[in-house]
Amino acid sequence: MKNNKHNPETIFNRLSSTIGQFNARYPKKEEWLIPSINPTKIKTFSVHRFNTPNVRMRGMAFYESYEEAMQSSDYKELCTNVGSMLCDVYHGFRSSVEEALYGIGVKTTVVWLPSDEITTEDIVWPFILVNFGCIIIMLLKNFTDERNFKTFMIKLISELKEIIGYDADLDFPFDFKRATAIRANLGSCSRLCQDAIRFIMKKSNDSVERDQELGVVYQYLCNELSWTDMHHFTLINDLLVKPQSPVFFHFSISQELENYTEACNAITSHICPQFFMCVASKVALSKVEPSQFPTLIAVAQELEKKVKNCSVGADCELTSTDGVDPTMIQALVKFHLKFYASEF
Repeated sequence: MKNNKHNPETIFNRLSSTIGQFNARYPKKEEWLIPSINPTKIKTFSVHRFNTPNVRMRGMAFYESYEEAMQSSDYKELCTNVGSMLCDVYHGFRSSVEEALYGIGVKTTVVWLPSDEITTEDIVWPFILVNFGCIIIMLLKNFTDERNFKTFMIKLISELKEIIGYDADLDFPFDFKRATAIRANLGSCSRLCQDAIRFIMKKSNDSVERDQELGVVYQYLCNELSWTDMHHFTLINDLLVKPQSPVFFHFSISQELENYTEACNAITSHICPQFFMCVASKVALSKVEPSQFPTLIAVAQELEKKVKNCSVGADCELTSTDGVDPTMIQALVKFHLKFYASEF
């Protein structure tokens, strides 16, 4: 029987049946359950204080940990303080935060608050909500460089303050280096990431009826994280898949086509596709690495530049495609453009 695997119709049917199903899902509670994993044996632990509030004095641990985070001398101390801040807003994070801290070699010493230095009059919940939103983003989102981080966070803080109605200046304690440490260490714990996504999804629905302001905050965070870090997928879909580009028939990208289709399958089969990049396993994430289909990304980005007329990519969100032959890219771009020019 003749193998029609690379037949044009077969190729686009496969692509359409995968990326065409990029729809949001809202899993049931039991779908989120993660099988227990034997913890990695850590040879060296460091001990750090973990601020915990009296149940009637919530907010104090957040403030105390915020101040300590600003002075944190290493990433373990930083992550411990961030974990304390998360747990003060929602105590349900406690178990997964402890798991994440154990994974990076931290043993905690619980310090019960309030202390004599903080009173309930000092607690400003809008301040806490803005910072909490920023921490959730840093926990779950990857930033390519410092410029990308600063631009995003300035916009995020401004919009959160507007939603909450908080006019005071905000001395945000986390720079790009610390944000990267939070993502790399706390964000490497799948259970904590899933707990964070479950929390904001639940609150974005439950809080609307009881507290519209809180509901809007969590809805905003959900919107910011939905389909995050997947620009290269949508770019390939919009500029190559939808117009059925002849680039897919070129022999040089046959393996990348297989990789891309497999990546799309991994995303669409996930329990929560819109948050795939935030909560998927390392094995699943390895399938969607740009290095799996760099030529397709590079061609799509070149086409985007032409569509937006931004020759240096100033207005385009670019994904690194190091190692791709620029001559091949230009040849494939010309192949694509020539094909569509002949259609008219």
